[in-house]
Amino acid sequence: MKFQQPSPLKPGDKVAIVSPSSGMPFLFPWVYEQGIKRLRDIFELEPIEFPTALQSPEYLSNHPQARAEDINKAFADPSIKAIIATIGGNDQIRILPYLDKQVISANPKIFMGYSDCTNLHLFLWNLEIISCYGGAIMTQFAMGGGMQQYTIHSIRKALFDSHIGEVQPALEYSDADLDWGEKANLSKKRPMYPCSGWIWHNWNNKSISGSLWGGCLEVLDFHLSVRRYLPDFERLDNTILFIETSEEMPTDGFVYRFIAALGELGLLKKFKAILVAYPKAQFCDKLPPGGRESFISQQQEAIKNALRDYKADIPVIFNMNFGHTDPQIIIPNGGLVSIDGIKKTIRFN
Repeated sequence: MKFQQPSPLKPGDKVAIVSPSSGMPFLFPWVYEQGIKRLRDIFELEPIEFPTALQSPEYLSNHPQARAEDINKAFADPSIKAIIATIGGNDQIRILPYLDKQVISANPKIFMGYSDCTNLHLFLWNLEIISCYGGAIMTQFAMGGGMQQYTIHSIRKALFDSHIGEVQPALEYSDADLDWGEKANLSKKRPMYPCSGWIWHNWNNKSISGSLWGGCLEVLDFHLSVRRYLPDFERLDNTILFIETSEEMPTDGFVYRFIAALGELGLLKKFKAILVAYPKAQFCDKLPPGGRESFISQQQEAIKNALRDYKADIPVIFNMNFGHTDPQIIIPNGGLVSIDGIKKTIRFN
C-alpha cells in the first residue's frame, strides 16, 4: 500500500476547526477559546471555525449529516490546509455514511483528533491517507496551566515536518481531570505521576517496521461488531496495531475479549507488533475498583493472557504516551514506524 502523506503546514496556514463528535465547545466556551488561542499563539496557525464547531450537543446529535458536511467542505476548500477536531464523543460513526470519498481522496490534508475520532481515522486509512491520531482543541491545546512541552514538540513535528522521527517516553504523565465548569482551572496544572518507561514484551531483540493502524480500543471494538468500515483484512498484513482506552475505563475482561476477538478473526496473525498506551485509570475523581495501579497492571495482563491463549507471540510495547493521558505522542495513522528491539527505539517515518 502506498499511503498519501498530506503536505506539512507553514505558519499562517488556515486550519479548519470542526466538531465531528460532541458539542463540548458549546457547553464550555472558555475552555475552547483557550485552545484556539494556543493554536494561534504557539503554532501561528489561523483557525477557521466551521458551522458545527460551536453547535450544541443536541444539534450535533440530531444532525450527523451537518457534521459530515463540515468535513467534506474542509477537505474541498483549497484555502484550508489541515483539520483539527475540537474533542471526541461517542457517536461519530453516524457521520461516516455522509462523507464524500471522492472529495476527500482528491484533497488529502492533515486531520488531527483522537478518541471517537478513531472513526474518521479508520475512514481515512481506508482511503490510504495518513492522519494524526492525537491532539484536540479542548484537551491538549487548552491544557490547564499551559500546554505541555512534550505535547507541543509532538504536535509541531506532526503538523510542520514531513516525518515525526524518533520518539521518547515522557518523564511524567497524568490521567487526572480538572472540572471544566470551574474557570479557575484554566490556569491550574493537573497532578502528574512518574512514567515507568516503556515495557517491552515478547521482543527478543527483534527489529521490525510496518504501517500503523488502530485507535481507541472501545471504538475499534464497536467496529469489529459492525464490520462496515473496517479494511479488508488482507490489507492489514504486516501492519502494527496501536491501541488505547478511554475514560470509560473498560474492564480487563473487556480488553481480553477485544484481543481474543482479533484472534478469532485471524487478525493477530497479521499484526507484526502492538503499541499500547498508558490507560486512563481515573475519570472526574472516579477510580476503578482496586485503584489506578491495579487497573493498569490488570489491563496489561489481560493483553498478555489473550496473546498467550491464542498462541500469538506478537511483540508488544506497553506504557506509551498517546491517547487519553497527557502528554501525548501524535501517532501517524497509516504512516510507517520502525522499532529497534535491540536499542529499544521507536521512529515514526
